[in-house]
Amino acid sequence: MGHFVSIRGWIECEEGDIIFIKEIMDNFCRNYTKHFIKEETKKLYQKGWQIPNEFINWSAYIFYGADIREYHTDFIKDQIIAIAASNKEIEGYFHVDDDEGNIKVSWKLYKGELIVSERK
Repeated sequence: MGHFVSIRGWIECEEGDIIFIKEIMDNFCRNYTKHFIKEETKKLYQKGWQIPNEFINWSAYIFYGADIREYHTDFIKDQIIAIAASNKEIEGYFHVDDDEGNIKVSWKLYKGELIVSERK
C-alpha cells in the first residue's frame, strides 16, 4: 500500500497575490518532472489546496491538507518553495507527519525561504 504522510497548513498573503499564486501552482503542476509522478496523481494532490473566493479584511489564506505518499512529499514542498520565492512577503506554516510517529516536521515560510525543522 505504501507509506503516507499528512501535510496540512496555510500560506498567508494579500488578496492581490491569489491570481499570481494560482498561476504558479498551475505551471508547477504542469511542468514538475523532478520525480516520477503520474499526471493523475499530481491532479489528485492539487485538490488539497483550498483557495478562498472571498476574503475577510486584509489577509488571504490559502490552505493545504492531504495525505500523500511519502515519496511524493517533494511535489508539495517544492511547490511551496516556488510560491515563497515569488514574493518575500508571503508567509506560511505547515505540519508534516505520518501515523507511525517517524516523521514530525514543520515547514515555515519566511522572507522567501522554506525553513524545515523537526517537531517533538
